[in-house]
Amino acid sequence: MDIQRSDVKSRHLTQRVIIAGVAVVIVSLSLIAWRMIERAPAVAAERLWYGEVKRGELLHRIAASGSLVAPRVRAVTNRSAGIVESLEVLPGDQVEVDSVLIRMSSPDLQEELTQARWDLAAAEAEEAVKQVEIDDRQVDLTARLAQAEADHTSALLELQAQEELSDAQVFSELEVERSRLKVEQLRQRLLAERARADRAPQYRQAQERAIQARLSRQLEQVEHLENLIDQLAVRAGSSGLVQEINVQEGERLSAGEAVARIVDASELIARLNVPEREAARMVIGLAVELEAGNETFTGQVSRIDPTARDRQVSVDVELTNERPASLRPDLTVTGQIEIERLANVVHLPRPAAARTDGQALALFVLDSSGNSAERRTVQLGRLSVDSSEIRSGLAPGDRVILTDLSDYAEAEQIRIR
Repeated sequence: MDIQRSDVKSRHLTQRVIIAGVAVVIVSLSLIAWRMIERAPAVAAERLWYGEVKRGELLHRIAASGSLVAPRVRAVTNRSAGIVESLEVLPGDQVEVDSVLIRMSSPDLQEELTQARWDLAAAEAEEAVKQVEIDDRQVDLTARLAQAEADHTSALLELQAQEELSDAQVFSELEVERSRLKVEQLRQRLLAERARADRAPQYRQAQERAIQARLSRQLEQVEHLENLIDQLAVRAGSSGLVQEINVQEGERLSAGEAVARIVDASELIARLNVPEREAARMVIGLAVELEAGNETFTGQVSRIDPTARDRQVSVDVELTNERPASLRPDLTVTGQIEIERLANVVHLPRPAAARTDGQALALFVLDSSGNSAERRTVQLGRLSVDSSEIRSGLAPGDRVILTDLSDYAEAEQIRIR
């Protein structure tokens, strides 16, 4: 019986040990779970980037994008209607004033020119005939004047002879009077012929001007049609770069259509699209740092569009330094417009979550070890392209995580692993 009691006690002891062990395990696990819940969340170090708070000058700049624009653009139009036979240039080609862009043909113009040349030849022949008639009339006037002078002289001599012989009564008084009347008639005729002869040069000039006017009209018509045919070879009209060719071979064009655009690539400006919330800060003369591809250059604001489109304001930037040779119209460009220089302000590289001026932002400030960071509410001031003014919440020397950690906005502290 004593042996049996010993076994019972042993079993009871074993059960108590097991229960105590289980209880210890449960308590330990509970403590571990509680500590895990209370422990700060961890963030991988490789996804973080940092910045240090400093005091000093802050260059207040805003970013804008746009493209390079040639302000001097020539729209080339065709003066004559016709059919496009060939394209002599392509977009991107450099052209001079007399460079041919496209060649056209027009059978209708050719037919009109042929008819106009026949009309001109007929007008020239008619002019020759008219000239002969004018010369003949001049000869006739001269002959009539000479005849009138001869008749008057003859009658006058006869009258003088009759008057000298009147005393001898060779001629009667009636015959002498008739001679006087004849002399007077011939004198009037002579005066009329002389007047006609005096007016003859004016008449000749009037006739010649009329003939020349008809001839000039025909000649101008021929020259006009020849010019129209010559203009079937559409020329650039100015030196520059071909930006667009708007026609194709075989296309029939009416007169006055825009066939190409020529830009003066030697004079380029940058046209930037500034957000309308920043437009109030734009003034003429602001310095701008521009970038196109791998090229950087400078400029200054030269024009501000008075209206906003799609919540953006167009700002023209005149290039101020020697521009790179690789710049071309329509090339994408980004710019940083210098608004002002702020002296002796607390500033920080711009956090990823910073959006607007004066924004209140939760940032994580690193401790001295750099292994953890605590959340701190920071009041931002003016935002620049790559930096931001700090109005409160940070002090010079603080190291801040700039990465957007909005997923940890509720955490007071984070661990960096």
